[in-house]
Amino acid sequence: MDRMRRLRQELHRLNLPNFIVTRLSNIRYLCGFSGSSGFLLISPRKARLFTDLRYKSQAARQVENAEVVIYPDELFKELRRRSLKLAGRIGFEGLFLDVASYQQLKDILPNLTWISTEKLVENIAAVKDPEEIAKIRQAAAITDSVFADVLKLIKPGVKELDLSAEITYLHKKRGADGDSFPPIVASGPRSALPHGIASERKIRHGDLVTLDLGCFYQGYASDLTRTVAVGRCLAKLKSVYHLVLKAQTEAIAQARAGMTAKALDEVARKIIQNGGHGEHFGHGLGHGLGLEIHAEPRVFSGSDVMLQAGHVVTIEPGIYIPEVGGVRIEDDVLITNGQAGQAGHAGQAEVLTHSPRDFIIV
Repeated sequence: MDRMRRLRQELHRLNLPNFIVTRLSNIRYLCGFSGSSGFLLISPRKARLFTDLRYKSQAARQVENAEVVIYPDELFKELRRRSLKLAGRIGFEGLFLDVASYQQLKDILPNLTWISTEKLVENIAAVKDPEEIAKIRQAAAITDSVFADVLKLIKPGVKELDLSAEITYLHKKRGADGDSFPPIVASGPRSALPHGIASERKIRHGDLVTLDLGCFYQGYASDLTRTVAVGRCLAKLKSVYHLVLKAQTEAIAQARAGMTAKALDEVARKIIQNGGHGEHFGHGLGHGLGLEIHAEPRVFSGSDVMLQAGHVVTIEPGIYIPEVGGVRIEDDVLITNGQAGQAGHAGQAEVLTHSPRDFIIV
C-alpha cells in the first residue's frame, strides 16, 4: 500500500525504525480498519494491527498490509505474552497516547527510546488520492441534496432542533454514514454564534438562519455552510452577506498550489477588514477534510503550510455581530493543477460543493 510506504519513508528520514499508531482515523488511513479499538505497531519487518475479539471478522475483511492480531482479553497482556524483540527508537503519536498507556508500554518494551511525534500520518494523509477525492465528492453531493431539501422547511415557527433532526435523518437516508459533526442551526441573534448548535428557539420573520452541515461517506467528510434570510432582514445584515460572499469568492479564485495557508487566509481577511468588520471575523478561513472533519492542512493566519495539489480544504469566512446576527458561507475546495478557465476550476481550485451562494430569501 502506497500509504504505508510513504510513512516508512518518513520514519526512515526521522530515524524511527519502530512506530505506534493509536489515532483511529490514522489506523484506518494506513490499513483500512474502521473499528473503534485498534493499536497499530510498525517495526522494521512488519506492521501488526492489534484489536479485540469483537472485530475479528471485520479486521479480516478490511485490513490491508498489516498482520491482524486478535487478543482475547486485554491489549497490554497480549503485548507481554508476545515478548516483542524491539530495540532502538520508537515513535508514537504524542497527542493520542494517554499517560497511563504510555507508562505501561515503556514497562513492556524497556529497550526502546521513546520519541513523541506530531501529525506524522496526518501530513501524509493531507494529500488525497483519486479514490479519496471521489468519496469526498460523493459526501459533498449528499450534503448538497440535504441542504436543498432542508431549505424548503425553513419558515417562521420551526424550531432549530427540528431542522437539525431533519439534516441528520436525510444524510443517512441519502446513503451517508452519518453526520460528520452535530449540525449547526443558528437563527436570529444566535446566528452570531460561529458554533451555534441547534436550540429550542423558533425561527422568526426577519431572521438570518445559518446552517452548517456535513456527512461522512465511506469514512470521508463533507462540510457546507449557508446563511439564508427568512423574509426581509436588516439591510445591514444583507450588506454583511455580500461582503462575506465577496471574501469567499476571491479566496476561492486565488487558492492554488504553492500558496501558504496564511496567505490564503489573508485574501479573505483583508476584504472583511476593509469592509469594516475585521473584529467580527475571529476564526481561521478553513481546514482540511478527510477521515476527520477537521484535518490537515489548517488554513489560518498562523500557518506557513504550503498548499499542494490534492489538498481538500474548506473556505469559510464569516462575520458575527453580537446580539444582531451573523453570516458564514462555506464550501469544500480541492487544490488542483488545473489552469484558470478550465471547466469546474477557478485557477487551481475546484469547488466540490455546489449549493447556490446567492442571497436566498425563504
